[in-house]
Amino acid sequence: MISLDKILSMLEHLNQFKLSDEGPYSFIELGEQGADQDTIAALVHTLITEGQLHDQSTWAAHMTASVSPQSLFGQILSSLHNGNLLSPELYPVLAAIEQQIITWLCQLFDQQYGHFTAGSSYGNLEALWQAKQANPHTRIIYASTAAHYSINKACQLLDLDLRTIPCNSESQINIEYLRSACLAKSPMAIVATAGTPAAGAFDTLDDCILLAQKYQAWCHIDAAWGGSLRLLPEYDQLFGQNLAKADSLCFDPHKGWAQPKPSSILLYQRPMGPMMSIDADYLQQPPAATLTGSRGGEAFLPLWFTIASLGVKTLREQSRFPLIQAQHFAEQLANRTAWPIYTSPSGIVCFEAPNDLTALVKIGILSRAKIAHKAVYRVVFISGLVGSKELVSHLEPYF
Repeated sequence: MISLDKILSMLEHLNQFKLSDEGPYSFIELGEQGADQDTIAALVHTLITEGQLHDQSTWAAHMTASVSPQSLFGQILSSLHNGNLLSPELYPVLAAIEQQIITWLCQLFDQQYGHFTAGSSYGNLEALWQAKQANPHTRIIYASTAAHYSINKACQLLDLDLRTIPCNSESQINIEYLRSACLAKSPMAIVATAGTPAAGAFDTLDDCILLAQKYQAWCHIDAAWGGSLRLLPEYDQLFGQNLAKADSLCFDPHKGWAQPKPSSILLYQRPMGPMMSIDADYLQQPPAATLTGSRGGEAFLPLWFTIASLGVKTLREQSRFPLIQAQHFAEQLANRTAWPIYTSPSGIVCFEAPNDLTALVKIGILSRAKIAHKAVYRVVFISGLVGSKELVSHLEPYF
């Protein structure tokens, strides 16, 4: 195994290479002979510079955060360890850490079991896979028109009948429409969204959970974006009183908690049923009945190290800062313009503008989205580096 000293030595040596400023980088040809060190150094420099897009004080285009030094070290630690938890008996410390962080997340979200995935697209797929096993007598899935596109993908892969429910004026699933749909056709599952990808809206989770119970349907909550708010007591009302009655929930720490990708977890109330007949005669223990096969600590060690070194209090404060900045941004925009503004509790602010803001989209200050078929500009407060004043200053020429 390569030592940490060796890695640090390599990084230090990279810093000594002379970097060329002669135009754009041309990719290294992958041939029989490796490239020279200066060429490799130039590529490393280019990649690091490209990734620093997320480290700007005006980066608010997407749900990609600037990772913390603690999580970065956790990622390096995972690569150095490189154990495979298909054989947990060989890596008892890594297995214990995985279980510790899963237990902590289960307690946070009122669930009983969980496992890490490569993203909530996988979590949504696995949740609906379990829903299909639990209720094979119908194929109907209800989700809002604002739900993440991975719900549609999962339904296509599982041969399920996705029926989308219109949203209300707050970009939440319209509960009255959902009630009518359930009355007409009982669903296999209802998918509620805690933080829609475009507007950041929360469906009324209590209504969705209780409605699913009434019709003996599975209730899955996609909290990939909004799950980070669970750490903040002032947002408890968004999660309602019945979270423990939801059958499953997925959350992406690599979004709201600024962790490196992939860091995502699927949580559930009952042990997962076997998705297929699984046997592996070369393993000491039977493989888990999940989509994930081989896995190391890449999905959880960065988060575990962040919490272990900083504490939950600091993580809570870091989670709160972008939300405060989003509120300030919306207030400043309302004070300075007459543009229609769409706010959310989860750190996303959308607005309509009479001007073409393509120049700001191209440099990652904001992005484009649609809310109820209306074209809007979207600002995502995800990083502790992003301040409302800096973003407003970039918009001032368009006021």
